[in-house]
Amino acid sequence: MTAAIAFDDLAPAPPRLDHEAIEQARLVRLARQHLATREPSVDYDGLARGRDSTVLAARQWVKRQRAKGQVFVVDYDSTTLIPSFQLDEVFNLDNRVGPVVQRLSEAGLNGWAIWQWFTAFNPWVEARPVDLIGSPELDLAVDGLMRG
Repeated sequence: MTAAIAFDDLAPAPPRLDHEAIEQARLVRLARQHLATREPSVDYDGLARGRDSTVLAARQWVKRQRAKGQVFVVDYDSTTLIPSFQLDEVFNLDNRVGPVVQRLSEAGLNGWAIWQWFTAFNPWVEARPVDLIGSPELDLAVDGLMRG
C-alpha cells in the first residue's frame, strides 16, 4: 500500500505564468488603442451634436440600428465609440455600410474585429475596405473574407 502524497509534501514551485496569453492581450490592447486614437469616431455626445438631437435620442438611435445589425460600436476607455465611416455627412446611417456590417456581424465578428477589418489592408481587393465604401470592390472584400 502506498501512502498518499499530501500537498504539504510537495516542494514549492513558481507559478505557471501564461506568457503567450499575456503577450496576446498586450497586442490586442495596442491594436484597439491604435483604432481608437487614429481612426475617426464619435461618442454619443458627438453623435447627438452631429444629429442635432439629445444624447438620449442618439443612444436610442444607435440601439435601434444595432438591433437591426446595421451599426457597431466599441467600448474604449469608459467611452462608447461609433466609427465615423458608418455615418453619412449628417450622421445618419450610411446605407452603403450597414449591410456589410450586418454580414460581418452575422459571421461572428465583434465590433473591434469589424473596425479592424474595415481599416486594414485587404489582399483580395488591394485596398482598405473603408476606402472602398460605395464601390463593388467592397462586396468582393467581404466575399473573400467569407470564403476564407
